[in-house]
Amino acid sequence: ATYDKLGFLYSGSTVFGVGYPTTLGAYQITYANNSGGTDIGITKYDTSGTMRIYSTYLGGDMDELPHSMIVNNLNELFVFGTTGSDNYPTTLGCFNNTFSGGNGFSPGGLGVSFPNGSDIIVSRLSSDGGSLLASSYIGGTGNDGLNTSQKLKRNYADEVRGEIDIDKNNNLFIATCTYSNDFPITNSLQQTNNGGQEGCIIKIDNQLSNIIWSSYLGGYKDDAIYSLALDKDNNLLVTGGTTSSDFPTSINAYQSTYLDSIKADAFISHIKNDGTKIINSTYFGSNLYDQSY
Repeated sequence: ATYDKLGFLYSGSTVFGVGYPTTLGAYQITYANNSGGTDIGITKYDTSGTMRIYSTYLGGDMDELPHSMIVNNLNELFVFGTTGSDNYPTTLGCFNNTFSGGNGFSPGGLGVSFPNGSDIIVSRLSSDGGSLLASSYIGGTGNDGLNTSQKLKRNYADEVRGEIDIDKNNNLFIATCTYSNDFPITNSLQQTNNGGQEGCIIKIDNQLSNIIWSSYLGGYKDDAIYSLALDKDNNLLVTGGTTSSDFPTSINAYQSTYLDSIKADAFISHIKNDGTKIINSTYFGSNLYDQSY
């Protein structure tokens, strides 16, 4: 869920079939999934929560999951999620209108399946919900956007963490994870995937057409980024969980050593706004299981 500057409320959900209460003139009024799985359902409510402004499906013929949403200063909604559809709705001039997929899998307990793998999706809806202003895939040839690491996936729906936010210049930041060795990396502090599942960060323009910078973040084992924040200088803070004893930490870090050699430690990293270097980075944990959300 999220909200706009006027106090209107937005919910993102998964819909398992026909009958979601869409509104006249909404972008997608019909359930598009032909596998009996999920489409995304988006509803905008008035400030009292008693009336729908718009309500729409969003998806292709395979499963989609929403992860995080944010509204810009024009009251346009950005949705970050994951898809297994090769016909998820994209727009002309977007960064990537082709599904790359990965290895087939089914996250346990979520009621979804990705037989052709998963890609990250990000979409921008108009303030009245009637138009898809921008929409793009982001990903490589591995599974992208879903945390399926056996040691990092602990709580219900840990697979669908990750976050989207918007800076004062209306650029978008997405923080999540990927298994792709060919994830679209550019102008970054870490060019290569050092392990299996790696944290990843994307900064993309408001039109979802150009990646300004993107980077892996992690060590030689599994890592996942769950949440992000921006400071007053548009530097980025990210946090999550890692199983890597070589996760990148900074000089004089609060905790420079990985303490839980069996399960996981949390981490917090502060990254320069142009994506070129880590300002500060630390583990945060004990010799027992720790993660940061």
